[in-house]
Amino acid sequence: MKKIILLVFFSSSLFSQISNKKIENWISKNNELDGSVVSIAVKRIDKDKKIIGSGIDIYMTPASNVKIFTVLGSIYYGDSIPIINYKAYGDTLKISPTGYPLLSHPKYRDKDLEKFLKKFKYIEYHIPKIELDKYGPGWAWDDYNNYYQAERAEMPIYGNVIQVVKKSNGDIEITPDKYKIVFNFEQKKQIDRSEIENNFSLNPSLFESGDTIYSPFITSRKNTISLLENALGIKVEFKMEELKDYNVLNSSQVDDVYSAILKDSDNLISESITANISFRLNDTISVDKGVKLIKRLSKQIELFDGSGLSRYNLVTPKSIISSLHDIYNLVGFDRIKKIFPKNYIIQDKEDFVWGRTGTLKNNHNYSGYLITDKNRIYIFSIMINHFTNDLSKITEAIVDFLIYLKSNS
Repeated sequence: MKKIILLVFFSSSLFSQISNKKIENWISKNNELDGSVVSIAVKRIDKDKKIIGSGIDIYMTPASNVKIFTVLGSIYYGDSIPIINYKAYGDTLKISPTGYPLLSHPKYRDKDLEKFLKKFKYIEYHIPKIELDKYGPGWAWDDYNNYYQAERAEMPIYGNVIQVVKKSNGDIEITPDKYKIVFNFEQKKQIDRSEIENNFSLNPSLFESGDTIYSPFITSRKNTISLLENALGIKVEFKMEELKDYNVLNSSQVDDVYSAILKDSDNLISESITANISFRLNDTISVDKGVKLIKRLSKQIELFDGSGLSRYNLVTPKSIISSLHDIYNLVGFDRIKKIFPKNYIIQDKEDFVWGRTGTLKNNHNYSGYLITDKNRIYIFSIMINHFTNDLSKITEAIVDFLIYLKSNS
């Protein structure tokens, strides 16, 4: 019955413009949204008109929609990501970290950085200015074993996780191979780590050939330096003094970083770039200071991290529209299409929507850019919080709205 009601609603509105009333009617007629808090904001990008929608000033839990603000902050504050500070003396390289997260990363490896570091026989690792907690406020304490909650660090390496691969011959390959690993054929998880030590247990019987699993390790400066020696095959010595009169090496793969944040929703990379934003302006690796800089760019946001893991985060759909518009003005639509994922869960349609989802239990959001049948570009934010229905029903409702907006604007 719901599909019939929606089809009739779409057909009757096919040749009329989107409006506050029509969005409110769409929400009220969609039974899948009963009992949830729904806020929707829409704006045509080339028109100096007010944002339309329903509940556009309601504070909502954004989850990974926070990453939109993080990417805007990185673009706004230079759109150039410093990798390391350095000074070279013959065969010795003095470095100081910046929070940059791609060194020997298992998914997004920065080979240019590794190539640069391997030119030298000795590395001196100088202490950085840092104000950084390993976890953000409002993060789940018992998620330490999951890839999505890898620890923040001044110089992430290997993505701050171990990678476990079961090869076709049955061998288990572990990178980095630096920690105590035991096999436990009785445990119910593929991989488990001690809460307070870098001791891991695996159940090989739960791995299929070709499986790749990640688990965060506990970070420390001593651990980072040891892993840096492991990754580069170079002696690394720690220096307590700060590096002075340095050069800055900038990333050559800025859009790859943004894609990792927006397309793959990588939380550690998003947190690291937030800390890196602080470094650019304050010379200090700090998520908290990075968040304060990001908050300057938008009204109606309460942020506590750079990834959206924190349930303390609150934003309005209006603030997301404003940030998406700023990104559009700064980088243009062609670059947006490169760094944002496309078409949500929609199958068998040409590309028409690019956006970022945000999901925590009982909360799901989708915000981004949409091209209508009349070739107009709209910015939108659909935020659905506190639902008790199946997530699949919520995503179906969002698809309905996206197609409705595409046809009616």
